[in-house]
Amino acid sequence: MPGTARFTVRGVSPTRMVKLFMSRHTGGVHASASAAHGAAAAPPAPAADLVAWVESSGGSAAGVAVRRNEAGFGLAASRDCGAGSTLVSLPQRCHLTYDDSSDPRLLALIGQVVAHRLQGATSPFAPYISNLLLGVAGLPMFFGGDALAALQYPPVTEQVKRRCRWLLAFAQRELAAARRGGGDPFGGADVDANALGWALAVVTSRAFRTRGPDQPAAMLPLIDMANHSFQAANAKIAPGPGGSMCMVATRALQAGEPVLISYGALSNDFLLMDYGFIVPGNPHDTVQLRFDRGLIEAAKAVAGVGCTGGALDDGGAELPPLPAWQQQALASLQLAGPGANTEVTIRRQAARGGGNGSGSGSRNGGGEAAAEGPVDPRLLAGVRVLCAPSAAALGGKAASVERLGRWDAPLAPAAELAALRALTGLCAIALSQFRGSLEEDAALLAAAAAPAGGQEAAQQAQRQLGEDEQLAVRFRMEKKQLLLEALGTVSHRIQQLAAGSGAPAGAPGGGRQPAGSGRQPSGGGRGKGKAAGAKNGGRGFGK
Repeated sequence: MPGTARFTVRGVSPTRMVKLFMSRHTGGVHASASAAHGAAAAPPAPAADLVAWVESSGGSAAGVAVRRNEAGFGLAASRDCGAGSTLVSLPQRCHLTYDDSSDPRLLALIGQVVAHRLQGATSPFAPYISNLLLGVAGLPMFFGGDALAALQYPPVTEQVKRRCRWLLAFAQRELAAARRGGGDPFGGADVDANALGWALAVVTSRAFRTRGPDQPAAMLPLIDMANHSFQAANAKIAPGPGGSMCMVATRALQAGEPVLISYGALSNDFLLMDYGFIVPGNPHDTVQLRFDRGLIEAAKAVAGVGCTGGALDDGGAELPPLPAWQQQALASLQLAGPGANTEVTIRRQAARGGGNGSGSGSRNGGGEAAAEGPVDPRLLAGVRVLCAPSAAALGGKAASVERLGRWDAPLAPAAELAALRALTGLCAIALSQFRGSLEEDAALLAAAAAPAGGQEAAQQAQRQLGEDEQLAVRFRMEKKQLLLEALGTVSHRIQQLAAGSGAPAGAPGGGRQPAGSGRQPSGGGRGKGKAAGAKNGGRGFGK
C-alpha cells in the first residue's frame, strides 16, 4: 500500500477511545445507489452485494433475508422453513480465518480485517468488509469518561483500560518495530491504535470458535449477522460438507420471523464488552468478587457473625494468623497460597445452559439449581471454612469444592447459619460499592427518555444521559438487582434453617441497601444489531 494511506482517528488515551472515523478506504460502504440512479430508484436490499458474493462463491443464502434498522443488521427467514432446514451455507473460501501456526490471541484475524479494509474493492473479501459497520456503538472501549464511570463496576472498567493500553502498546512498540525491520503488515499505511481498536471490536463481536475454544477463530460472513437470544434461539451453526459452515433452523420458521442464535452462556460483562448490549434478567450474569479474608471478616461483622479476632483491614491492622486447618482448607480450595485463583462470583440461581439451539454456533463456544446456589461453589466453600469454629464443624468433609461447595449439602445448622449470614453481609458490601439505588437509576433513565419542551428544555437537556451512559446505568442496575436477588435467596435459606433448628434467624445483613430494593430494573441494553430485542478497584469487586 502507498505510504500516504491513512486509516486512523484522533484522540486516543489509555482510558478512552473515541468512535472510529475514516475518511478513506471505506470500500464504498453503502454508497448512495439511489443518488446514482435517480431519486425514484428503489434502494437496494441490505447487504445485497454480500448475499450475491456468498452465492457466487458456491454458497447459499436462500433461507434468510438481511434486515437493517437504526440498531444494525439482523437476519429473518425469507420463507417458511421446517426444522432442520439449511438457511445459509457458507463455503470454506468465504471464511476469514487463520491457520494453527498463527498467534492464538486473534492478532492474525485483527490484522487481516485491517489489511482487507485497506485493500478496498481489490480485497477478495470486499463485499464482506464493506458491510462492516464503521461506527462501533455500545462498546465500553469507545465510551467517554462519564459513561465509563457510570458503570460503577471495576471488573469491566479495568478490563476496558487494559484493552486500550494493550492497543496503544501494540501500535507504539510491536507495530513500530515491525515497520523498522521491513516487516510492516500494512504495507506502509498509517494504521494507529484506533484503527486496531475498530478491528478488535469487529473481531471480538463476530468471530466464531467453530472448531473448539482452543482452535483458530473464524469470521463467517452473513451468518454473523444473526442476533442473539438465550431462550428464543431458533437456529444453530453446524459444519457442512467440504469444510463449509451452515446455519440450520432448530424449529419451524415462518417467513419474516427473526433468525436468532445463542452467543453462548455469557454474563452481561462479556455481552457488553464484546457486543455492546446487555440482557435484562440474564440467567448467566454474575457479580465478580475477589476472595479475601479481610473481605469475608468484614462481611461477618456486617452480618453480626463473630469475627476471629483482631481489627479489620479498614483499621490498617493485620488479622491474626488462621489456624492450620483453615489455612490448609483454603489452600485446597485454591483460595489461598501459591497459585491461588481468588476470582469468585455471586450469580443468579437458575439453570445454566447455552440457550436453545446454540449448538456449535455459540461464539464462545440442565437445570442444576438444586446443587447451585446464588454464589459460586468456591465462594460458598471458602465462606464455610472461615465461618466454621473448628475443623469438626465441617462435618468431616474434605476441603474440596465438591464437598463444601454444594448449596444442597449444608453443614450442621449452627455452622451453616454463620456462613449464610456472612454471605448476606457480603452481598450488602457488594451493593454498597454502587452509588445510588435502583429507584434513583430508574429515575435517571426516565428523565433521559422524557420529552423536553418549553422553559424546561435547557434544564432537561442537561439532565439527559447519552446513549452510552444510559446503557451503563442499565448495566449497573442489573448488577444491583442480581445482588438483591441473591440476598433474598440467602435470607430465605436462613429463615428455613433457623425454623428447623430452633436457632434465631438473625439479621439478613446489616449493610446499606439501596432504597426501593424490590424494584425490577427497567429497559434493556441497546442491541446495536446484536440483541434479539427479546448478540479492579473498589473493595469487594475483583480486578
